[in-house]
Amino acid sequence: MFTREFVEEALSELLASHSEADGVECKVGLGEALQRAVCAMANRRDRGGGLVFIGVDHDYLLTGVSSVEDAQQQIADWASQVYSVPLRVAFEVLHHEGREVLAVIVPACPSGHRPCHFQRRGPYAGSWIRVGNSTRLMTPDEVRREIASDEVARGSTPPFDAIPYLQAGLETLDDGLIDTYVRGVMAARPESRIGSLSRDEVLRSIGAVAEQDGRWHPTPTGLLFFCREPQRYLPQSSVEFLHLWGPDLTSLGPDESRWRVNREFFGPLPDIIVGVETMLLERIATRGIVDGFRRRDEPEYPRFALRELIVNAVAHRDYTMRGSRIQVRLYPDRIEIHTPGGLPAPVTVDNIEDEQATRNESVVRMLQDHGYMERRGYGFNGVVAAMRQAGLAPPLLRDDGASFDVCLKSHVLMSPESLEWLQQFQGHDLSPQERLALVYLRVNDRLYNRDYARLADCTSVEATQALRRMVERGLVTMRGTRGGAYYVLPEAVPEPPTGLRSAEPTDEERILALARREGRVTRGMCMIELDASRWRAYSLLKQLVDDSRLQPHGKGRWRYYTPQ
Repeated sequence: MFTREFVEEALSELLASHSEADGVECKVGLGEALQRAVCAMANRRDRGGGLVFIGVDHDYLLTGVSSVEDAQQQIADWASQVYSVPLRVAFEVLHHEGREVLAVIVPACPSGHRPCHFQRRGPYAGSWIRVGNSTRLMTPDEVRREIASDEVARGSTPPFDAIPYLQAGLETLDDGLIDTYVRGVMAARPESRIGSLSRDEVLRSIGAVAEQDGRWHPTPTGLLFFCREPQRYLPQSSVEFLHLWGPDLTSLGPDESRWRVNREFFGPLPDIIVGVETMLLERIATRGIVDGFRRRDEPEYPRFALRELIVNAVAHRDYTMRGSRIQVRLYPDRIEIHTPGGLPAPVTVDNIEDEQATRNESVVRMLQDHGYMERRGYGFNGVVAAMRQAGLAPPLLRDDGASFDVCLKSHVLMSPESLEWLQQFQGHDLSPQERLALVYLRVNDRLYNRDYARLADCTSVEATQALRRMVERGLVTMRGTRGGAYYVLPEAVPEPPTGLRSAEPTDEERILALARREGRVTRGMCMIELDASRWRAYSLLKQLVDDSRLQPHGKGRWRYYTPQ
């Protein structure tokens, strides 16, 4: 992954965007801050390691490295000595604007040694992690879970959902629930041989029971699906539903109560999923949609998104956290789903569409058998697509390591009010994606790169380039570059550009102008610039290459073009 071409491109992107990325950080020189950065990159949640550039200051100006050889030797020495596991860092020396920049390529901390930490401080005081655009000390809960998941990965400890639960006997598992499960599997997969197995063989084959000292006991998985009252043994498995009067938890209703409904759902996980979903659909509003000559009523939020997020919460929560429960909160303008336990590595709020992981393999397998999850998770991608199709903003995500929160907002982005509000930007020739970004900021206080990518259905790099162009035109203002770049509306709407052109430029001319302005162009950049399909962008780029007006570089997803 970290080829020289990739490293050079990462440095160019860092300097151009004035913003660090999840896997890229910059430092002026050597010191403890650099040591923390290397430790954090080794512990990145996506397990991909990262890059640290030395010779770039906090304002993203090149300062260079005075002695590259001495710096490499010093970094290699302490990378193999100061941490709990030796890190075999690699280096690339880049020459940029007459200065030398040293790129430190940090490998992921190897399995069996996680989390990487400073030896002299121990794991709970010396483990650092890179989350988004910031480097911070890992919390005690994060360290504990990292150690536990590492033991599971090594095979020295089974996952929590597969261990025998010694306080319960096999009699707690209900025959009726087991028979219903078997019939469901046979209906969905007629080729399955599960119908020929005995009750005990079925339970063992799906990890619903496990052996301890010659005796068989239910596992947490078995209790969650086949016990009528699993909360007697796993009280943390219930789900709380709150319907609030106002915009926050402290809002009071006409009778001075804090909520319209406060209900806790108990029972096996399939019953809880159905109960919570039914309660939500009963209490959310409906929207009238005119389709041709007919009107139909649709839930305020897409039903698919609600079901998927509820299922994901019960599937991926940390069931070792006994003192906390999943909580579903319905506000007048939004739904929030709070899940104990952060996202399982290597999933992060930035790569959640692309990565897949779970801490509860047996629970996920059972949810799949019950028809609640896809074998190859469409998951969060489907939620984003459903919200986009409904004209709603993509979900807002927050992961602090101890919990994961999802927020769905009910504001229709392109409402009549939003279209009227957009009139103030007349004369700025906004693209459809830019219009979406602006009305998103009308109802949200900030826009992150990942939010734009989900709104515009583009990659993170393409989102960065598009947002940079909006900043240059004064449409948005960039803030908080060091702790994670985000964008806000400007204090005043910029004046539209002056001067009229005799004719609108052709699509080919727009692509060439974009390539000259940015120094390079990709198919995704063309799609955003022209609001065109992938095929249209591909055809235009191919024509420009055939006409010797653009020069192609790279292959596949890394292909880009430069002016001839």
